[in-house]
Amino acid sequence: MKHFVDSEAHFHLQGSVNTRNCRIWARENPFQTQPLPLHSQKVTAWCGFTATFIVGPFFFEEIGPSGIVTCTFNGTRYESLLRNQLILAVQQRGCVDCPIFMQDGAPPHIATPVKQLLNLHFGNDRIISRHSQQPDRHDHLT
Repeated sequence: MKHFVDSEAHFHLQGSVNTRNCRIWARENPFQTQPLPLHSQKVTAWCGFTATFIVGPFFFEEIGPSGIVTCTFNGTRYESLLRNQLILAVQQRGCVDCPIFMQDGAPPHIATPVKQLLNLHFGNDRIISRHSQQPDRHDHLT
């Protein structure tokens, strides 16, 4: 059975790195700090994949008064991406009936319109996500 996995990531445009999971060791002043703006410019990229194909990457952007600007990843934008990109790609490959759709528990992933769209196209028994009602997936291990 095919699994379709999706993920998104934020990339900071000023070169800053999320240091929550990153440690940098230096011989020079290990206590030196470099001030960073509270909300640096960043872009959010989304990509989905199975064992046989990749959908994306797609970037969350909008046209602003001064051109293209990055925008927040939210439930409305995520639902639109799924409807206009993912569902079409899966349908074009003729595998709507086979994949199990897996996603993490990010708030946009559990927005009501997103859950409704995924249920419509994958069925609740083929969605693995926070707040989904899939059967226990570990029965094959016993």
